[in-house]
Amino acid sequence: MSLRRHKAERLPLDSPNWMPAAEAHRMLTGLLGDPDLAAKDLTAAVADKRSDKRLRCMQRDIASHIAPDQDREIVPLSFWDKYEFGFDSVSEKLQIWAKGLYDQFRFRVAFFVWKPKFEKIWPALAASGAPHAASSARDDEPTPAPTARIDDKPQRRRPGPKIKHNWRLFVAAQVYEIRKREGRTPSAGELAQLCEDQIHYQPDESEIQKLLRILLNE
Repeated sequence: MSLRRHKAERLPLDSPNWMPAAEAHRMLTGLLGDPDLAAKDLTAAVADKRSDKRLRCMQRDIASHIAPDQDREIVPLSFWDKYEFGFDSVSEKLQIWAKGLYDQFRFRVAFFVWKPKFEKIWPALAASGAPHAASSARDDEPTPAPTARIDDKPQRRRPGPKIKHNWRLFVAAQVYEIRKREGRTPSAGELAQLCEDQIHYQPDESEIQKLLRILLNE
């Protein structure tokens, strides 16, 4: 690798050019018209194995005992082999999800992307003055949940059957909470009713049982 290229890849971690990933997602949603598609494309950009095409991503540790000048680091490319950006239509927030729901991302960190590269990949956003971004509040220090929610400002819920496609995440979270709180595994029927009550969609109990086997490694 040439010295020039090596220097080009060493981005200053304290630069104002780092944009919250949640804001990047909002901008892409405005461009593409779908938050799930925006999360998919954002993941593809930060996980691109071609160095010259990759959108650099940085994380900041939110823990108060870590000084602001020591809480930043570039997210390694290997991170995206296991995790991805995802839009949760229940909370209406961008999150970091473990691929396959075999694991949860538990660390309290906020994610950022390099804005100059983001605008180079999607020049339409830069040329149009970033539609939808100007009306969205910048959220430099979001508070993530166990699944690392990285956007503390809810978006307007989009119409359509998106909750239907996210019920597995809801069920996984309910299983985790009930096992932690009550020391038991909820039944498929109980989980189906929770889905009906809280996200207004009831998946088939046989599908819930399949998910439970995956979650419990049975």
